[in-house]
Amino acid sequence: MVQPTSFFLETTALGSGRQTAALGGVKVGWRGQRWGVYGKVRAGIVSFSCGKSDFTYSNCVRLTNFAMEYGGVAEYRLRPRWALRFDASHLLIAEFDQVLSRYPDGEVMQYHGGAILQHFDARLGITRSFGRLEDAAPERVPAKQAWDIGATFALQPRIFPDFQIMSAYPTWGLWGSWNFSRHVSWDPAVMHSGRNSGFTEWIDYQQGGRAFEALTGVKLGIRRDHMGYFGELRRGTITFGETEKQIVQTTPGGAPDFYLGMFTNPVLNAGGVLEVYPSRHTILRCDMGSATIFYQPKNVKETLPTSSMTFSILSAQQTTILMSFGAGFRF
Repeated sequence: MVQPTSFFLETTALGSGRQTAALGGVKVGWRGQRWGVYGKVRAGIVSFSCGKSDFTYSNCVRLTNFAMEYGGVAEYRLRPRWALRFDASHLLIAEFDQVLSRYPDGEVMQYHGGAILQHFDARLGITRSFGRLEDAAPERVPAKQAWDIGATFALQPRIFPDFQIMSAYPTWGLWGSWNFSRHVSWDPAVMHSGRNSGFTEWIDYQQGGRAFEALTGVKLGIRRDHMGYFGELRRGTITFGETEKQIVQTTPGGAPDFYLGMFTNPVLNAGGVLEVYPSRHTILRCDMGSATIFYQPKNVKETLPTSSMTFSILSAQQTTILMSFGAGFRF
């Protein structure tokens, strides 16, 4: 999909001016004589003509970001090659931290923290099919395997709730699928990510250090001879290894000591899965979707030389992109 440029109000230093989107992926579902209903997952880029500026919008620089969407499609066939199409999807755009301007000596003057932009995307249009139309040949039913197990590499860019600084967080993990049938599976996964990238390790009240994520849920879709197409919905938790729990200042005017501890938050993952079966007992897998972290409220104790107090950290919510690529075995 290539979306024509469109105007956006000049309200922020990132994502302003004209927007151009280019996305591509897979569409899988059911097609009848007139109607077709599908699920889709697509990835690509979104580019803004005035993505970086000096806040006066007189010195614009184009900014291009990675984007991903998942959702559904409904088609009504008007003629053999023409169809009326309606798309509804969840679009996510990853905008990493940007330096907007510098002083003559190279020091940063203006800086904008990263963000995951997201919105509901609805489109209505007319499509035309090309090439020769022919009925698909019946495919062999894939051999039933009770389990799929493998290793995965994932990217889950996250923002610190307090600092608004985003890192990509390369992640390694294990996944498994218990296949009840060709269409339904129980689909758990565990993943581990390291600390944020860069020279400074960022730690706040609700996020910091290494992270351990555990997800479990269902995978529904279509499994063919050599490929499978699924939607997935999973819930779980993410545990951060280092978050601020207590602040202690022993001498007046002295530097405080921060005591750290683990902190666990619920996670909701939704998206699509593409599987390829190179042989009877091997599998390649790609997951694309969103992960929403529900940061829980907590109390932090602050101890001063003459007094102590407890202050509350409010709950927060962050939706980010979760993409993974893995390989494994079927048995």
